Amino acid sequence: MLTSLRKWGDQLLGRGAAAITVPIMDGALKPNRRLDDATVVAELSGIDDLSSDGKHLWICAGNALCRLQDGNPVEIVRFDAVITALATRNGCELAVGLAGNRVQLLQVTDDGSVTHGEVLTSVNGQPLNCVNALAFAADGTLLLSDGSQRRGTEQWCFDLMELGDTGRVVRWSPKDGSAQLLADHRAYAFGVLALSDRNLFSESWKHRVVTVSDGRSQISELPGYPSRMCPASGKGYWVSCFVCRSQLVEFVLREPAYRKRMLNEIDPKYWIAPALSSGHSFLGPLQGAGVKQMGVLKPWAPPRSYGLVLRVSADGHILSSLHSQVDGQHHGITAIAEWNGALWVASKGSGRLLRVELDEGEALA
Repeated sequence: MLTSLRKWGDQLLGRGAAAITVPIMDGALKPNRRLDDATVVAELSGIDDLSSDGKHLWICAGNALCRLQDGNPVEIVRFDAVITALATRNGCELAVGLAGNRVQLLQVTDDGSVTHGEVLTSVNGQPLNCVNALAFAADGTLLLSDGSQRRGTEQWCFDLMELGDTGRVVRWSPKDGSAQLLADHRAYAFGVLALSDRNLFSESWKHRVVTVSDGRSQISELPGYPSRMCPASGKGYWVSCFVCRSQLVEFVLREPAYRKRMLNEIDPKYWIAPALSSGHSFLGPLQGAGVKQMGVLKPWAPPRSYGLVLRVSADGHILSSLHSQVDGQHHGITAIAEWNGALWVASKGSGRLLRVELDEGEALA
């Protein structure tokens, strides 16, 4: 009863979960051009995930699994389905998510020979549907996030607009074939990370990173929707935010009648909703003088697409951030990996693999 009254009061006064405010980007989140100034290593249509175990950098783009060799992505194996997630350990052991509905283990030698291993397709009798991130733990088990039981990996925007909360986090032990459900009923689980002392996952639609063991937020109230993570040198970790929040989208999410009509009547390309890239059509939302002036997109315009990466300390404080602002080119950051003294970034929005040189503070924090 008290919960219902509190919810009604929030809706009446526009506070709490009913508020449409978005955290401002200031301090460690102050906008910069570091992602746009990054080195473009390769143009890869469909680039989605990255992983490194310190020996190699692995890249997935569409159906192809690639390894960076002499500064260029080299295709190692091509699958019959789109690769939706990627993880690696010990230089040769990999795991890939395929079509969102299965996880496949691989052994890859230095000369490119591939051996296929165990496959996971369901957990507790419920099929996998939206496997979007993988991470090996130190004991050889595999963490995975299954973002939604209703929508596939490419329909994440549908899940957001439908206020989806069917995501789950799983631990799979290939040695004995067991799969343990760690968290369920999550508002789009998209990202897992195994640290030495704890495991984390991203809950995108609640704008937070959560500790698996107790379900508490490690970082919360982010200005973007967090996704995949990777360990950082020294301590802490990196978090990619694949799209950013805006007050207009927050308003639409709280207007069920408008939102349902938009979903039923408007082409998804033109929804008032976040996107991995934008500005390709004059039919898109937000075309007025508040966004453009004399044909120039303002960098402070409300973001439909954006590029954002966060550097987070071990205790959950944001230390620094890398941006591609609204008028930038490298939006839709879906994965990061630290390797060879640099941060490697997958910009799915632009179809590019980027290299960002780390300053001394970021390398040692």
